[in-house]
Order: sequence, then structure tokens, then C-alpha cells
Amino acid sequence: MEKITKLLGLRKKIKKSKPTFVIKESKFSARIEKKWRFPRGRHSGSRQYHRGKSILPTTGYGSPKAVRGLHSSGKEVVQIANPTDLLKLVPSKQIAHVAKVGKKNMLEILKVAQEKKISLTNVKDVNQSIEKINSAYVARKKVKEEKMKDKSKKDAEKRKKAEEKKKKEEEKTEKKNSDNQESGSHKEEKEEQKKSIEKELIKKQ
Repeated sequence: MEKITKLLGLRKKIKKSKPTFVIKESKFSARIEKKWRFPRGRHSGSRQYHRGKSILPTTGYGSPKAVRGLHSSGKEVVQIANPTDLLKLVPSKQIAHVAKVGKKNMLEILKVAQEKKISLTNVKDVNQSIEKINSAYVARKKVKEEKMKDKSKKDAEKRKKAEEKKKKEEEKTEKKNSDNQESGSHKEEKEEQKKSIEKELIKKQ
């Protein structure tokens, strides 16, 4: 363990003086990504190790082989995606790094980590993260309930309006029918009057 801590210290020291290896044109053009790619140009100064040109990754910049890829605590970093992966972990030798997962899965992972006291590389405070997810869930549930209430209210209003419309239409049809009946009875009365007048005229003759 002493050897590893010594090597970790050495790695830290090396990383302080280690330059960032990027494509030389990335400094002058925004469209070129700041990532490493070996220069393949025939007259490239950096490829030919010319003085004053951008440095290439060479022997001496790398970390000691024994601690390469290890966490600063000296533990092996293991990526996990669910609580079962976390339970397989050996806390004395390994440290967990949570992959990109959903909130529900994340909450389960955090709860297991809290119970087993397993440290996570990309989560600073487990308790705080659990509280944050729970509060977000409660807020979302509240918003959903409010939306449902508004929807039910709107549906009730729509139903009420539809019933009122139906009622008005029924009243209209009833009125129309009654008007038709009245007009029919008026016609019958007029015809009877006409007939009686004709009869009287015939008698007089």
C-alpha cells in the first residue's frame, strides 16, 4: 500500500507538468475539436520534432503502470448501472462510478450506497442527492395532480355546456312542434268557419 501511495504522489507530480495534447490547428480554428490526433503532414514540424512546435505524447509523460487508471484514493474505478452491480463491488479495493441512468434507478443505487457505505466518484453527497431526487419527484407529482384537476374541471365544464346545448335544442324542437300544432288547429278552425259560411250562403239561396 505504501508503494501505491508513493506512486500516486508521483503520478500527481507528473500530471502537474503534463501538457494537454491537442491537434495543433485547434488553437487557430474553432471548428477543429480540441482532441489529440497524430500529425501526418509531410512537412509537419511537430511530427518531425522541430523545436518550438507542439509537443507529441512521448515516453515520460505517462503515469506509473501500477497506478494507471486508478482513482486518487488508490482504488480501482468500476462503472455501475444498477444496484446489483453495486452489490458485487469490493469496497476495500474498488470504487463505483455511476453510469448515465434514470432518476428511479439512480435513487435505488444511492440508497444501496448509503446502506453499504460505498463511495461514488461522481456523487459528492449521497444524502443530499437522495433528498434532491425525492423533492423533484414530489414537485413533479404535485404538478401532475394539478394538471389532472384542471383537466377534470375542463371536462366537467364541457359536459355542462353540452348538456345545456342539448337542453336548448330540445326546448327549440318542443316549441317548434307546439307552434306547428297551433298553426294546424288554426287552419282547421278557419276551414270549419269557411264551411259554415258556405252552408249559410247555400241555405239563403
